[in-house]
Amino acid sequence: MADYRDHYAEIRAAGAGLVAVSVDPPHKSEAIRRELWLPFPILCDTERRVIQDWDIYNPREKGGIAKPAVFVIGRDRVLRYSSVDEVPKRVPASEIVRVLGTVARAQPLRRKVYIPRLGDFVSALRNKACG
Repeated sequence: MADYRDHYAEIRAAGAGLVAVSVDPPHKSEAIRRELWLPFPILCDTERRVIQDWDIYNPREKGGIAKPAVFVIGRDRVLRYSSVDEVPKRVPASEIVRVLGTVARAQPLRRKVYIPRLGDFVSALRNKACG
């Protein structure tokens, strides 16, 4: 999480927020947040509902914890990027900064503008007369 702390300003500059999720109780999560000087909140999922719903639950480690994972969710609530990693190998924060730049530069889909011709109106009138 220290890597994300070190890149937090870049993540915010890209227009994104950052939140960690932990199965630890609030007092322990807050102690870790303060110890590591994390500028972002740690949400507590002590009942392990979120990590099970997001399919990142690892029941074989420490009584059941979350797999390291990153999800980039757009303002439109569409998942733009996801990475579910192994404990010793995690996606670096610099990669997330790069992804956020890519998402920010992505152009929204534009619908093709169609201007009807006179023949289209004639066809529409014929279809209406037949229907």
